[in-house]
Amino acid sequence: MLLPPGKGVAKELSTSYTKFDHLLQDLSENRFSGYIRVNFWGYEGILVMDMGHMIQATSSEREVHLLGEQAILRILSRAQDKDGSIEVIDLSNEVAIALGFALQAVPYSDRDLLQGTALSDIFNFLEKEGMSGYVDLQFSGQRGIGTVYYLEGTPVEAVIRSSKGKIASGEHVFEKFFEIGKYIRPQVQIFRVAEPHSIDEEKSFIIPWLHQKYLDFWGEFLNYMNGILKDRLKKDRFFQNYIKTCGEVAEDFPFLDPEKGEVRFDGHAFTSKGVLHHPTFLQAMVLVLRTVIQNFPGRKIRRLDLNQIIGDVNEMARKHEVSPNQLDVEGFIFQIFEGSLT
Repeated sequence: MLLPPGKGVAKELSTSYTKFDHLLQDLSENRFSGYIRVNFWGYEGILVMDMGHMIQATSSEREVHLLGEQAILRILSRAQDKDGSIEVIDLSNEVAIALGFALQAVPYSDRDLLQGTALSDIFNFLEKEGMSGYVDLQFSGQRGIGTVYYLEGTPVEAVIRSSKGKIASGEHVFEKFFEIGKYIRPQVQIFRVAEPHSIDEEKSFIIPWLHQKYLDFWGEFLNYMNGILKDRLKKDRFFQNYIKTCGEVAEDFPFLDPEKGEVRFDGHAFTSKGVLHHPTFLQAMVLVLRTVIQNFPGRKIRRLDLNQIIGDVNEMARKHEVSPNQLDVEGFIFQIFEGSLT
C-alpha cells in the first residue's frame, strides 16, 4: 500500500526537539485532516486524523503490529524518544477517512475476480460492491506500482510510484491506470474492510485540550469524596491517602506518580500534562479510590447513603457535560465501594 502523498505540512521534524502533544493539540485546534508518520530505525507509526480528531492508527516494530488504540499509545510513547523523525501530511477529508479505513482492511480472496479480468472490470465491480479499502497494483516492464483507495465504492485517491521512485497522485493517475489496463494486466491485490470503524476519542482517550470539563469533573469529584468522608465520618485523611496510594500503584500506572506522572491533583484542580488512555485511567482510579475507602472503618463507610452519592455524582457529571460514553457513574460508584459496604 502506497500512502497518499498529500501536501507536506511538516517534514523531517525531529522527535528530539518536537513536543508531540503540542503538535497534536495544534493539529486538533486547526481541524487537521491527514496523517502523522513517526519513524525510527525499524519502526513506523501512522496516526490518521480527520477534522482534528484521531480516527485510526497503525504501529509496526519488528514483528509487532498494532492497530487502533494500542497503536496510538505506542506512537505517543515512541514520539517521546530521541533521534526519530516526524512527518505531517495534509489530506482531504474523504481521503483521510479512506486511509483510516484502509489501515483496517484485509485481503479479498476472490480468485475468479482477480484472474484474467480486465482492470477496468475490477474497478467497476468494486464500485458496484460499494467497497471500502484499497487496491494494490504491480505493473510489469518497470512501470511501477500503484494503490487506489476506495470509500464506499468511490475511488477517492490513486497513487503511483515509478520504478525510479517518483510518486504522483490524483484523478489523472486513476485515469492512467485505466489506460495502462487496456494493454497490460497488472498483478492485482484487493484489500477490503467489511465493517469499517473509527476510534471513539471520547471513550478511548482523555485529551487535555479537548476534555477539560471531564478533568474538572474529576477535581470536583475528589473534593466531594473528601467532603463526605470528612463531614459524615469525621475523618480528614482522604487527600493524604489518595496521594499515598497513587504513589503505591505508580509502577503499574506511571501517569499517577505524584512526582513524575502526567496527572496532577493539588486539592483543587485535576490536570493532565499529556494524552491518557481512558480505560486504563478508569481502572487505575477505581483501584486507588477503592483502596483509599477500604482504609476507613467498614462500620463507618456503611453509614453512607450510596444512592445519595450516586445522585450527587450524576448531577456533578451533568454540570461538567460528562457523557455516559465517558463514565457510567452508577457502575463506577459501586466499583469503588465494592467490599466496603458488606
